[in-house]
Amino acid sequence: FEWCAEMDYVYSYLSYFGYKAGLATMNDFWDTMSRLGKDRNPYRAGFLQFVGVAESKEEAMKLYKEPAEYFYGRCLHVDPRYSSPPGYTTEETMRRKYKSQVAAVADKKAESDKKSGLGTPVDMSIDFIEREGYVILGSPDEVAEKLREVAVNMNVGHLMLLLQYGNMSKDLANYNTQLFAEKVMPQIHGLFDDEWEDHWWPKPMPKEERAVPAPIKREAAE
Repeated sequence: FEWCAEMDYVYSYLSYFGYKAGLATMNDFWDTMSRLGKDRNPYRAGFLQFVGVAESKEEAMKLYKEPAEYFYGRCLHVDPRYSSPPGYTTEETMRRKYKSQVAAVADKKAESDKKSGLGTPVDMSIDFIEREGYVILGSPDEVAEKLREVAVNMNVGHLMLLLQYGNMSKDLANYNTQLFAEKVMPQIHGLFDDEWEDHWWPKPMPKEERAVPAPIKREAAE
């Protein structure tokens, strides 16, 4: 957090486990910004959230059940010894007793295996995944409402939406992306723009500073 404040960089939280698990970390980030005299411009922060959009909540639960359960049941198998290798976290992070979400799941899985002796998996059913906020599922209006709530509660101006995950097919990914772009994004775009300016969004280089490509000689092209 301190480094982001010192360098005036965006803090981008790449979370696999959703807004409920990430809220405490984001609250601590903003407490740190206040302590260091930085403003609470939401565009200082970014947060990754899985999303599944359909015509209704019921349809979304059915459509995204397999890819969500595949991702959380199969794609996060990390040995606890490798989830937080030496040098991966800063001294300040360790002092604050922060733990990566991947490491937490790895430890939970290892403890479950140890107790059962059978390798019993952690519950990663679609009901659990949706209830815990790992993936936001619903109709366009429901998803937009939840994302507005997430953005406001976390004070995050850069929402990074993951719309393809697990073993999701190309057709379903296209469907999810199109519904989000056409029916969700217009409802949440510019949520903070009345009060804050996004100083961190990439800006085109001035034309006078751009290099002009040299012409390619015909013989070289051939």
